[in-house]
Amino acid sequence: MIGYFRVPPVRGATFDGPLADKLSAAGCEALHHDACYALAVHKPGLDAAIASARPGDLLVIPSLHAFAAHLVDLLQVIGKLQSAGVYLMTLSEGIDTRMPGGFFPVCAQLLQFNDQTRMVRTAEEKIVRLGRPRPATPDAAEADVDTTEAVVEAPPEA
Repeated sequence: MIGYFRVPPVRGATFDGPLADKLSAAGCEALHHDACYALAVHKPGLDAAIASARPGDLLVIPSLHAFAAHLVDLLQVIGKLQSAGVYLMTLSEGIDTRMPGGFFPVCAQLLQFNDQTRMVRTAEEKIVRLGRPRPATPDAAEADVDTTEAVVEAPPEA
């Protein structure tokens, strides 16, 4: 079993003792952690934990909150675990993906839903910002052409 957790810095110092103790008590042989700063995307500790895991291994985390910064981050990491064949167990929420119940497929659907929702929002924002696109018709194209003649004034004579 491999343990992983994120540690929030408190006034510049990180305290990982209680979380490390929980994971050791749960039977984790190897522990990996990262200091979480805001919505940090780069997590070398998590990357090392996943890299050290073999298909069928179990990654144990204290809680989902100590695992990911937000829902999208959580779903992306769970996708990485699933593609690597690594199971996930949370101590606080009681999630164990070795048990039947479809936790990974539900997370994959949530991630897909989030991606689709983001695409729709982006399209809606573009429509609001730029206005509705007008259909291209020959009549509309002719109406947009400026048919007024330009009047050019002669330069004053010196």
